[in-house]
Amino acid sequence: MNFFRALKQDLNKSLINIGFLGAVLLTCVLGFTAPAYVETATDKSYSVFEAFFTLDKDFIGYVSDFASVRLFTLGLSGYITMFIPIIVAFPFMVSFCAERNSGLMRFAITRSGKLNYYLSKFTASFLSGGLAVALGMIIYGVAVWVMFPSIGSYNLDAETLSYIIPDGLYKTVVKFLVSAFLYGAVSTLPAFFISSFCKNPYIITCLPFLFTYIWSTTINKICVNAFEKMDFEIYEKVDPFRPDSIQQLVHINFSEITTVQRNTIIFNAAYIAVLLVGFVVIMNLHTDKGN
Repeated sequence: MNFFRALKQDLNKSLINIGFLGAVLLTCVLGFTAPAYVETATDKSYSVFEAFFTLDKDFIGYVSDFASVRLFTLGLSGYITMFIPIIVAFPFMVSFCAERNSGLMRFAITRSGKLNYYLSKFTASFLSGGLAVALGMIIYGVAVWVMFPSIGSYNLDAETLSYIIPDGLYKTVVKFLVSAFLYGAVSTLPAFFISSFCKNPYIITCLPFLFTYIWSTTINKICVNAFEKMDFEIYEKVDPFRPDSIQQLVHINFSEITTVQRNTIIFNAAYIAVLLVGFVVIMNLHTDKGN
């Protein structure tokens, strides 16, 4: 019971603050940086924002690349992949740092118990990060639905339609929102872990950004080098270890699961467990109850 009481309090602190609102709005805004269309003649790429303001409306109404549902499902492929570790840290960081720096943490731990306190913080940060990204994508989705034509207006054949929305319109939208939630939730964990030994909110937000950037760049470099050596199997080997690989979980058919998908599940489960255990161990090493 202490855990659920503590979780309710932590969720209120994480969801009802300026950091959560900022994370939702930033997620929505960065969704418009997703690449919407590439002009084959010039190889120029247009973001969703650029496409709406610079391309001819008749052209947008003719080319199915601008179908609102397609642009919606591209929402997590722009600059947001770079900044998401910072964005999702805002909701929990505001309340957690204030609680820790004010000395209130020791009273909260005494009231709920150490393990309940640590697990409620983990769950609250996980849920708040996921909800911030999911809600941001919902607002972004409503915006592109208003700004761009629906997929039904393009009169596409069944094959093309199944390529854009293989699971049907509504299931595609739901799957994308679930993947956005998972992506946001897991992206909070580096900042959550760092908060176990760091009180500086700027470091807590900046280090995960640097860590994720190096992580993603390293994997991309491995792929590029392998492709140059004609090793085309490297993608399957490294894909489960990408920072955003958890998004693929919504597409897994567990009756026909592949090795790549199985490795994706194992890696993300291990990643979550290691950061949680690391947080608990480091917090327990403090003799002043986390302060």
